[in-house]
Amino acid sequence: MPSFGDILFAFTGWLRTTFLTDFSLWLSGTSFSLWLQTHFWVIPTLQSIHILSIGALFGSAVMMDMRIYGIAGSSRSMAQTTQRYWPWIWWSFLILLVTGVLLTVAEPVRELINPIFWIKMALLPIAVVLNFLFQAAISRNTASWDAKSAGHTAIRLGAAGLIILWIAIMFCGRWIAYAPT
Repeated sequence: MPSFGDILFAFTGWLRTTFLTDFSLWLSGTSFSLWLQTHFWVIPTLQSIHILSIGALFGSAVMMDMRIYGIAGSSRSMAQTTQRYWPWIWWSFLILLVTGVLLTVAEPVRELINPIFWIKMALLPIAVVLNFLFQAAISRNTASWDAKSAGHTAIRLGAAGLIILWIAIMFCGRWIAYAPT
């Protein structure tokens, strides 16, 4: 049975045979990409903003989960909690999207020929869709949360699942720098 490293190496080999190689080389030669690459402060600044946005998104998600599980924030209603944290989650996600695209344009070969990048890209739409569904489920049930009704098992499982999914995405984001390309 092949190891995970073998699978990643094979995935990288396959990525090199796709149009992505030529596309990433073309993109890295565009004037905008070259500008991003040659101004020494741009990539570290984008990475810093990206990391701070990850912290805001993940911190907000954890605070929502702590309220859902009754660990913290019980002095606020569920409606107040969602009004406080959902904007942070969605604005952070928007900033992550913009900085992520810019970082990809700045280093297209490092990103587009990287198997971990594509694993992360596969997980991201799942996380976004699940966040929409999760937000809708919480919104439909905010009154019953405050009445301490039972029957929120699916939402609690969803909350835990989303945290695990965001951790996997963050892990992939960090691992991009170390994957074989």
